[in-house]
Amino acid sequence: MELIKSAAAHLAEKAKSGRLWVFVVLPVLVSVLLTESIIVLTGNGSADNFWVSMITAVIATTAMVPFLYYLVSVLRETEKELSGKSLKITSILGHHKEAEQNLVQVTNYDVLTGLPNRFLFLDRLGHAISQSARSHRMIAVMLLDIDNFKNINDTLGHTHGDLLLQDIADRLRRCVREDDTLARIGGDEFAMVLEGVSEIEEIALIAKKIVDIFSLPFTPSSQEIYVTPSMGITIYPMDGRDSDSLLKNADAAMYSAKEYGRNHFRFYTTDMNALAIERFAMEGALRRAMEREEFTLHYQPQVDIKSGQVIGVEALLRWNHPERGLVPPGEFIPLLEENNLIIPVGEWVLRTACAQCRAWQDAGLPPLRMAVNLSARQFRQDNLVEMIDSILRETGISPKLLELELTEGLLMENISETSLILGQLKIRGVLVAIDDFGTGYSSLSYLKRFPIDRLKIDRSFVQDIITDSNDAAIAVAVISLGRSLGLSVIAEGVETQDQLEFLGVQKCDEYQGYHFSRPIPPEEIVSLFKPEKLH
Repeated sequence: MELIKSAAAHLAEKAKSGRLWVFVVLPVLVSVLLTESIIVLTGNGSADNFWVSMITAVIATTAMVPFLYYLVSVLRETEKELSGKSLKITSILGHHKEAEQNLVQVTNYDVLTGLPNRFLFLDRLGHAISQSARSHRMIAVMLLDIDNFKNINDTLGHTHGDLLLQDIADRLRRCVREDDTLARIGGDEFAMVLEGVSEIEEIALIAKKIVDIFSLPFTPSSQEIYVTPSMGITIYPMDGRDSDSLLKNADAAMYSAKEYGRNHFRFYTTDMNALAIERFAMEGALRRAMEREEFTLHYQPQVDIKSGQVIGVEALLRWNHPERGLVPPGEFIPLLEENNLIIPVGEWVLRTACAQCRAWQDAGLPPLRMAVNLSARQFRQDNLVEMIDSILRETGISPKLLELELTEGLLMENISETSLILGQLKIRGVLVAIDDFGTGYSSLSYLKRFPIDRLKIDRSFVQDIITDSNDAAIAVAVISLGRSLGLSVIAEGVETQDQLEFLGVQKCDEYQGYHFSRPIPPEEIVSLFKPEKLH
């Protein structure tokens, strides 16, 4: 310790001049903030003693191993003053090797997956660019994002999400070559550097291999989960000559892959930056849309096949952009999900739809069932049931007129929690429908246990129901299943009389689609009822 104090005194002398601010003052502050021990400073109040005490405390902190190495170099420079004592400091450093290795691990590697982190990835990418510039060979940068990963965390919890990320990392390791770099650079975002690439086809083969490994389910905690990736790829030097450009363009390509349909990879093209800028602008506009009252609801009638009467409507969100006009739902609803805006917007939809249902009744229309879609994030929010209770009280509509549409994939995630929430809704009289039935992976045994009221045949099966025997068979099976379980069945996307007649013969209960009406503003719903039906 006397040796350290001597060295500290030497450094303190230099520190007074301000030349060692970065090397002394900043490490001192960091050390005081990070250390778990209590540092007691002693001295007579002079500047010299203050610096000696502070620097001694820092040197004695194992977290400051890099500072100790700096100290050795200073001691060697002042060998005449502290002859031979630098060897003793070097010996002290030997005891800190493990701490140093831990520091390197934490600084450069992701704790969850053990993969290189963003810091190390950027370092290796910079090195690869330098090497490639000399060898005139290509390198590829891949960005991979897990589609809808936030839904996994929201429905199954972060523990399952972390286990899933570890499984994904293990599979990705098997896809890259020994000299390539695979890193986790964000929550559910992975990145790769492929060096020494000679052909574009070689990159495409690796990308396809990566997409293919997601075809099999992941089983964190023995529960099967299907996820898909979206990947963007850039190539040095064509798509950028520095790390920032390559990553920015790979990010644009990745979002292009998502818009293409997910579970896909895209190579960067120059027009993608324009799309990325447009997307960024749209995200900002979405955040302002609620306060500017740019959202509205349209309603698509749901019709009883036997009587031909409108018995309900489905509330569908529309965004009236001040410059673009009505924006297609497929363009902005995924952005609401990704930016966590679906919670406040979803509450607004529920409240507005229920208020409209009450307004129609007050105008003399017969009671209409109001169907509202709920995303996984909305369904798992802590206050869902309380929020619905509040809205029903405020609007004064019967719970039996509110129907929540949930996807079958959502229902099958976290079965016990799903059953609990559905049970609470059932007690209140709120109806539940399974949307897009047949497109997911429902277990019929669980389906029987859930308090479900209605199955909805997805439009993808209805579209070719007349010409495709497989689609027809699926539709018939869903109708039969619903009947056997005591559930009513509604078909969506009905556009022709032939489709309607087929569904009628099979005893489907209800339908909706352009054959009867497109989604329309609330005031047009009134015109669907004959004057004698109003009371």
